[in-house]
Amino acid sequence: MEERKNKSFGIKYFLEGVLVTCLVVAVLYFVAMWLPLGGAPGKPDSFQAQRKIKEIERLIEKHYLGEVDEQQQTDYMFLGLVAGLGDRYSTYYTQEEYEKIKRAQDGAFIGIGITIVQRSEDQKLQVIDCMEDSPAAKAGVKAGDVIESINGTNAEGMTSSQAVELIQKSEDTAITMVLTREGSDAPVTVEIAKETVEMKSVEGEMLENQIGYIQITEFTGVTSSQFEKIYGELKDKGMQKLVIDLRDNPGGLVDGVCDTLSQILPEGVIVYTEDKDGNRNERDCEGKTPIDIPLAVLVNEGSASASEIFAGAVKDYGIGTLVGTTTFGKGIVQNTYQLSDGSVVKLTVSHYYTPKGNDINGTGITPDVEVEQPEDSETDVQLAKALEVLAS
Repeated sequence: MEERKNKSFGIKYFLEGVLVTCLVVAVLYFVAMWLPLGGAPGKPDSFQAQRKIKEIERLIEKHYLGEVDEQQQTDYMFLGLVAGLGDRYSTYYTQEEYEKIKRAQDGAFIGIGITIVQRSEDQKLQVIDCMEDSPAAKAGVKAGDVIESINGTNAEGMTSSQAVELIQKSEDTAITMVLTREGSDAPVTVEIAKETVEMKSVEGEMLENQIGYIQITEFTGVTSSQFEKIYGELKDKGMQKLVIDLRDNPGGLVDGVCDTLSQILPEGVIVYTEDKDGNRNERDCEGKTPIDIPLAVLVNEGSASASEIFAGAVKDYGIGTLVGTTTFGKGIVQNTYQLSDGSVVKLTVSHYYTPKGNDINGTGITPDVEVEQPEDSETDVQLAKALEVLAS
């Protein structure tokens, strides 16, 4: 009997202990949320910051007139955390946002090769561009076509983003579209095979006097192979001099520019970076195919980042003449870090330096021959100057 009584008391004390513990935890949580305790009040995870978030949430819940998208609120909160660094190049992306950016950086994606916009006058989807040799072009799609349906889904009121998502996420190997076309009485039905489509970042042609011209609009994952193809074609046609146009090229992938430069540089360092701890990382060129013809590179204030890596290497090795205006001056590198839910944080992590150790961040690269492009000019003054430099 005594033993049973002691056991009952033991259970009673145990339950009372659990209850007291729960009360203590609840009090501590309340204190943490509502009282301005110490620590570092400016930190995002401080008690004061958490309490302020709760206050704002309650005010929104009580007074805000419109609908609340809680996921958007949360995403913007994460975005603000990174934006608070004051670095224009560091940011936060949702998983969906980063997937779109990654496709653009890769330069290749599974799709059909069209650009779509939603017309403002009637909200209809219209094809404004159809890439040459793309699946859509092969199926007969033309710029100006209006999309009436995609795989049987009415496109009325559909946004361009929704249409792109419908095409890309479709498990079908082919996309069926019903189109209306100016000059055609009946709708046109096309079946388009989904394939790997490369976004063109390199264009080229032969100018007069056997001068090759190559324009690079961005450095993506496929820029190097596109450059190699066009550069080789121009050499096969007897190219004796070359102009590479990097004007308004915002940059892109470091791998993309280094792989492209490796096709024309002598042996040596292409670029090197240093992080916050002074760790140095070099990108080298084996120098197997150094350029052996006169080269001019066009740059302007819109040439940034990877474009400046290209221009800096050309200038430091003396393999070509820079023509145009001073470049943008972005001499820093960003890395991306994927979070557990698939979202991504992009942070500035290092400075980069030209082969001779020049830090161009904030100053840019001054061309060897400076020439402005007048806004009202009908001729390409900078290109004309580059051709003049090559002629001399």
